[in-house]
Amino acid sequence: MILELRRDKIILIYKIISSLIRIGRKEVGTMTKKRMALGSWDFLWQAATFIFMCIFLYSVLVGLFVYLVSCFYLDIPAFVLWSGMDNMQQAIIITIAISVVSSSFFLTIMLTVLYEKIIYNPVKDLLHEVERASGFEGLSGHAENYLRGGKNKLLDLYSPRESWTDRVHDYIEDVTQERYFDEITGCFNRKYFSQSLTEILNTQMLCLLSAIKSPPNIMSYSYCLYLLDIDHFKQINDEFGHAYGDQVLSQVGRTLRATVGSDGVVVRNGGEEFLIIAYVSFPMNFSTLAEKIRSEFCETVYVTNQRTQEIRPVTCSIGFVPFPLYKENITALSVQQHVNLTDQAMYLAKSAGRNTWRGVIPLTAPDTQSEFEQAAASIEYGMKNGYYGIEKSDEEKFG
Repeated sequence: MILELRRDKIILIYKIISSLIRIGRKEVGTMTKKRMALGSWDFLWQAATFIFMCIFLYSVLVGLFVYLVSCFYLDIPAFVLWSGMDNMQQAIIITIAISVVSSSFFLTIMLTVLYEKIIYNPVKDLLHEVERASGFEGLSGHAENYLRGGKNKLLDLYSPRESWTDRVHDYIEDVTQERYFDEITGCFNRKYFSQSLTEILNTQMLCLLSAIKSPPNIMSYSYCLYLLDIDHFKQINDEFGHAYGDQVLSQVGRTLRATVGSDGVVVRNGGEEFLIIAYVSFPMNFSTLAEKIRSEFCETVYVTNQRTQEIRPVTCSIGFVPFPLYKENITALSVQQHVNLTDQAMYLAKSAGRNTWRGVIPLTAPDTQSEFEQAAASIEYGMKNGYYGIEKSDEEKFG
């Protein structure tokens, strides 16, 4: 009979402990989802509060388990009123309660110190490095601002936020992007092209390898590089001043970004030159976009004489090259060699009287890599040997 009673008690204790563990896991899981990582708190006291809650919850479960086991071996009822307990049972409860609270505080302090040394302080050091590298000052003294992800209230302990690593990487990306933009035109700068776009284009070049043998279809696409130069820009600076020249550059940036839209990227290549990397879908009529850019440019970019109020339109010369130029040998020419060919095509447009465009169209791919190199270095050499022709704005070909 005694064994059966003890067995019933064991089963009851097991069920109680299992229920408490499930509840504890659910609560901690909920808190963990809301607090994605230790690095997602704004301030140390928030981290300490969360750590204390987790430790206290598990300490209560452990303490309850110890209490139930003690009552089982002492053969005393576990759940009775305080007045109905003997001195030993009350002493056990008081001891467990003190142990739970004291151990929770001790572990919380210990883990908070570790959090500060392993996570919080390294954030400040990392931000200090970002500060030195980027030229922005005052970051490392406000690390808590960069641990906060989102627009949550300061006292909102359980609102999910990004971790500190995400915040730091986001900030570094923002700083980098600021350095990648040209302030006058609002376009990307040459640094962005050399450090990011070139890598992207190389990746796209490799992706196109699988489509070499496939005939063009409605799903086909290609890229095209357009190099644009503002005609007689030096005269604008000389006549109206450099401040007015900056206004013209700003107009050009707005016009090109609006014309290309989401199908391309506009880069200020330096001075009055702009490089456009455009996505062109089937049937890949590259000259259509070139003419659109030229006409939009003439309609929206102008200068006004302050004395006579005469409005003078500003024109541009454009050269373009499909990317990659030769589908038969996609990797034969580098990104920079494509840009050099685009530059040479643009100068052909300049030589043709400006306010026009010229495009390089592939004819026969060279047989050797050395021939590719020479054709890329000299547009005349490529035309002379029949490697490519030149498309003019009046749709005539010569070469």
